[in-house]
Amino acid sequence: MKGIIIAAGYGSRLKALTANTPKSLVQIDGKSIITYPIDALAAAGVSDISIVVGYRADVIINYIEELYPNINFSYNKDYDGDNAISVFAARSFIGDDPFVLAMGDHLISSSLVTTLLSDSTITRTLCVDSETKNASQISDGTRVMADSEGRIIEIGKDLKNWQSIDTGLFMMDGEVLDNIKYLMTRKGIKVSISEVVQHMADNGRHFQTCDVSGQFWADVDTQEDHDSVSALLKEGYAYGL
Repeated sequence: MKGIIIAAGYGSRLKALTANTPKSLVQIDGKSIITYPIDALAAAGVSDISIVVGYRADVIINYIEELYPNINFSYNKDYDGDNAISVFAARSFIGDDPFVLAMGDHLISSSLVTTLLSDSTITRTLCVDSETKNASQISDGTRVMADSEGRIIEIGKDLKNWQSIDTGLFMMDGEVLDNIKYLMTRKGIKVSISEVVQHMADNGRHFQTCDVSGQFWADVDTQEDHDSVSALLKEGYAYGL
């Protein structure tokens, strides 16, 4: 199983923390943010990983190569676009096989990945949390509404009716890449992953939800998120690596 971690963006919302450091290399509890998803995927058996880089790619590559000599890198030249472009930038590495997608600015536990991989018959899945409590999960979370069969029918930050929050951990397949390519012909580089999931749902090609409530994950977008997650880890919160 291959894994993709996207880390191409600017991280401008972290303000002073990213003035001289790429967002994915900002430290939390003595570790760079991006090492959390790398370690989580590897601990769950996903060791063939490509990091999608863009902004300050050389700094990220040099840092990661010292810690993980065998890791792969994909380059997103359009890193000022939305995040689906980073997924598409890794298409040569992905090939035709299903793959796990994680965010370079999310801390996740290996148990999330293990849960995601537990049903090998599903190749389009999003891990969701229906019991979100932490500020770093709720403040800017992408909301998800699923039908009675657990298929995503609506996704977005502004949903008024929703059941769970997108954790940023996906299983995807080649059909997702085809849909990104299609949306790029219409919208250029301004294509988000949520838009792709919604487009596929609208055309009967739904993502399934995988509920990982109670397992540790956190989205670090702002200084407040950074401080909240740092406090959780310092208090001894078990993130399951």
